[in-house]
Amino acid sequence: MEILYNVCKNIFYLLHEMAPYLLLGFGVAGVLSVLFSKEQIQDKIGAQNFTSCLKAVLYGIPLPLCSCGVIPVSASLKRHGASKGAIISFLTTTPQTGVDSIMVTYSMLGLPILILKLIVALVSGLFAGIITNFLDKKNTKSVDVACADQCCDKNDGSVIKRSLTYGFKTLPKDIVEPLLVGLVLAGFIGLLAQDDFSYLVESVKNYHSIVKILIIMIISIPLYICATASIPIALMIASIFGSPGAAIALLIAGPATNLSGIATCNKIVGKRSTLIYVASVFVFAFIAGVFTDFMEINIRDHAPHMHGEHISSFSYLCVFTLLLVLGFCLFDKKKLDQNKNSIKIKIEGMTCSHCESNVIGTLLSLSGIKDVQADHQSGEIILEGSNYDINSIEESIKSLNYKIISK
Repeated sequence: MEILYNVCKNIFYLLHEMAPYLLLGFGVAGVLSVLFSKEQIQDKIGAQNFTSCLKAVLYGIPLPLCSCGVIPVSASLKRHGASKGAIISFLTTTPQTGVDSIMVTYSMLGLPILILKLIVALVSGLFAGIITNFLDKKNTKSVDVACADQCCDKNDGSVIKRSLTYGFKTLPKDIVEPLLVGLVLAGFIGLLAQDDFSYLVESVKNYHSIVKILIIMIISIPLYICATASIPIALMIASIFGSPGAAIALLIAGPATNLSGIATCNKIVGKRSTLIYVASVFVFAFIAGVFTDFMEINIRDHAPHMHGEHISSFSYLCVFTLLLVLGFCLFDKKKLDQNKNSIKIKIEGMTCSHCESNVIGTLLSLSGIKDVQADHQSGEIILEGSNYDINSIEESIKSLNYKIISK
């Protein structure tokens, strides 16, 4: 029971640090979702030059998309004729940041780490895009895709309503599970600060900083972890094992890549561009980690066991509000309406609302399809229409790198 109590205490203090800034990040993300549509981005990053890569990076930094959520957006950019370099710049930069992650990084890790994180996201994205344009000149061709209402941002309701819906429902629903996993994992890592684990901690501390950075990178690159969820884990790694460099490497490599995303990226832009993308993330995560340790850039010491300050009523209110939002999103299951004229297909691979939008938009562009519903949590798709070709539906789903389980 004592272990469970200490884990819960660690999680509460992490929530106490991040709650006000994460709620603010949700609000800003909602506003950005209204101000910047996918169509605006597509119009800006089509050319195969430095400017398109720079625009892709600048658009990508504030967008709250994880390494899985950025894939369907990148696929859409490809279909609308964006250059490979711009796509790779967008893929490299966007998952590392996001306005919600930026807010939480500042609150938990401090301004120097936030600045370094933003610089690495900017430079790594630019580098990857420019190298891709130079080494992989076979560009993507523009494809005329029928625009489906569901795949674009519909103007249903007021601007405020759409902002709040995205910021406090859609976005939290996408990150709630990895965020909770990250908090629990960080809570358990925090136990290592106790005297019972002093021998283990000291032995890890004695590793050379480069070894610790490489270990973290090898573990984090294939795994799926969103930018916000990686922050409490990075905080614990830096505080307990004395390696801010390993923490910054996790913040960059963890959110930017995962095995599923790498496989899908290969399908979108080809092997050479995918290799450049992964290599760029690896190299810049390693450089940032070594630089952080060499320059002795310290992460703000927010280790839970060192907390002793008074927690204000405002902090309690923010924690309660955040838990309310996350709890609602965690248990709010989407109900798909099915009738006798519709068909249901169960697929594997959807991870967020952006995956749902990509599936819906792709299937609605097919002849005979009148309506499509999708739920990434259950993996179900409901289609309605007449005179459609089931083979075309299956091929379209497979082209998005999703696996059909049953139909």
